[in-house]
Formats: sequence, C-alpha cells, structure tokens
Amino acid sequence: MIKMIINDEHKEDLINIAKQFKYSSQSYPQDENGNPTPSYLEYISMMYDPEVAKIVQHLPVFPKTININRLAKKLNIPKEEVIAKLEIPAKRTFVINTGKYYALPRPLFMHDMPFIMTINRENEDMVKFAELSRKYYSDEGYYKIWQNKRDGTPRMRVLTVSEEVELGHQILPLEEVYKLIDKYDTFALTPCPCRVRTEAEGIRECKDKFPIWNCIQMGAYANATLQANDPELKRVTKEEVIKITKEAAELGLVHATDNEANSAQILCACCGCCCGMLKGITKLGNPRGMAKANYVSTIDKEACTGCETCVSRCMFDAIKVNEVAEVNPEKCMGCGVCAVTCPSDAITMVRLLREEIPGATITE
Repeated sequence: MIKMIINDEHKEDLINIAKQFKYSSQSYPQDENGNPTPSYLEYISMMYDPEVAKIVQHLPVFPKTININRLAKKLNIPKEEVIAKLEIPAKRTFVINTGKYYALPRPLFMHDMPFIMTINRENEDMVKFAELSRKYYSDEGYYKIWQNKRDGTPRMRVLTVSEEVELGHQILPLEEVYKLIDKYDTFALTPCPCRVRTEAEGIRECKDKFPIWNCIQMGAYANATLQANDPELKRVTKEEVIKITKEAAELGLVHATDNEANSAQILCACCGCCCGMLKGITKLGNPRGMAKANYVSTIDKEACTGCETCVSRCMFDAIKVNEVAEVNPEKCMGCGVCAVTCPSDAITMVRLLREEIPGATITE
C-alpha cells in the first residue's frame, strides 16, 4: 500500500524538506505564496514517511553533506538507528549516502530518480510517482522553474548531429554531439526518465517509435551512477555512446545537454511528447524551453526533391515544402534531425551564432 501524508506534523516536516531546495537549481514546485504545491508534498511523502522525514529535513542538499555522527548528535538519536532508518531511502536514491556522509538529492534527482533506478522502476509506487510528477510539473507550473533559470536562460541546450555540419569553423564541445562526448572517458547508459514516466502512466505517445534506453551520463555523473551498483544501469564505451547517439538521431530524437560549458554531463535523446525540457517548446508554450544550437538547417535547392521527409521529422514545425523545402530559421532549433535521413542529401547544418553558451567564449 502506498503511504501518503499521514498528519499535520508529517506535512510540516515535508514542507521543511521542500524548502531546503529553495536556493538550489530548479528549486521546488511552489504556489503564489512560495509554499510547496500539494502534489509535490504528496510526491515527496512517498519518499519520506514520518520517521524518515523527521531525519532528512536536517540534511543539506548535495553536493553538501553531513557526517553521520554529527547528524545523530543533532537529532539525539543513536547513529545505528539513523543509519537503519535511512537504509531503504538511500537504496532508492531518495537520500544520498557516500559512506559516512548523507545529503538530500538535488531537485533534478528528486524529479527523475524514481524513473531511473531499477529498484524504483520495479516498485508498485512508480505509477503514483508518475501521476503526481506530471501534475506538479505541468498543471502546477513547475516546468517554468525547471526549464529556465531566474534570468530566463534555458537550463538545457540542443546539440547538432556531428555528421551533417558544414566544415571550417572552430567548434566548442556544447555545439556538436561528438565534440561533447569526446570530453569524457566514463559513460553510463540509463533509461530516459521522461519516457519511463509517461510509459508508467500508459500515456506515452512515442511508445512504438522511440526506445527508452538511450540516456547517457558522463564524467562524474557517470561515476556516481555506476557506484549505485544498479543491475541494469551499465558502463558503456565512448564508441558505444557514439553508436547510440547516431542511432537516436536516425530515429528522429533530438540531442541535448546542460546549458553550461563547465558542467555538461548529461546527454539526452529527446522527443517532443515526453521530454521535460523539449515539450516546453512543443506543448507548454515556452519558446525558451531549450536553447537553440548554433547551427541552422540549410537547403540545397538544386538537390532537394520536395519529398517532405524533413517535414515529417521536424518537431518544431520549422520546415515547409513549396516545390522545395524551406526552413524558418526562427523556428529551427539546429538539431540536424532533418538532415540525418534526407534521401537526397540536400540539407546541411550551417553555423549561425545565435545562443551564448554560459561559461564559454564562442569565437568564429
């Protein structure tokens, strides 16, 4: 049986936990008064029962941690008892445990981990997690905080498929997918939490079109993922990652990563129906749900046959055919999905500097 909010005391403890995220990236879903929304409180109540909530409200948000001895002293509870009460939440990654140190997950992991770890995906409560996360994300407006920083900068950016770019420019790692991959040596393959979430509810529109297993963690994120010893999350090589990303692009998925030069360690393969970021553009009316790539699709009018393959593949309604294909550069996100399977090789991704990369200097 799925336990929810038990009483007023439990609710108050959950509010305290949520407010720990106030100044963290992506914060928490909140109402006009800055209080956690009802759906979000129900959501985290499934992670923290009354006994656990009493403890975890005193944890800092990762990467900050607290030593177990200090935590036990603060709570006036024997260390062994604290460890025992946090054992299951830690196994489910609802609590971060690195040996003697504990922390609350970042808001990103609070939202996604119920749909990544095997122990969570196989649990009976996953459907309820999915229902509540959709409610607080879309209905209660969390996507506005999730997709954009306070200054309006998108938290994620589109990457261009490397095979289709025009040559001759200095390229940064956050512009082409292979350039980003080449920065790292450690990779972990995980399921896409966005598609797992909609799959759990039975509302996944792309069920017969796109696979779930093509989300990549890189560098420190990959190491942390692999240390969890999940039986299904696995280490992959750089060559395997390139193959996965190429296949994803051929299927029509858009590559994206963190919109920050110094901390891009997630490589997503996004669809317009499930992706928490991309559907800001395709479904939720947020044109800045993702930053555009610094490329734009360009048509070779001599080679184009007007077959409309590119039209059917573009998630952003950026291409029309009037005898030959025409691209609206304002709508084009620069992903290159249209170019990957163009039967007449009539599309090239041409450099167009239009989005600054936070933390990087772009030069021609």
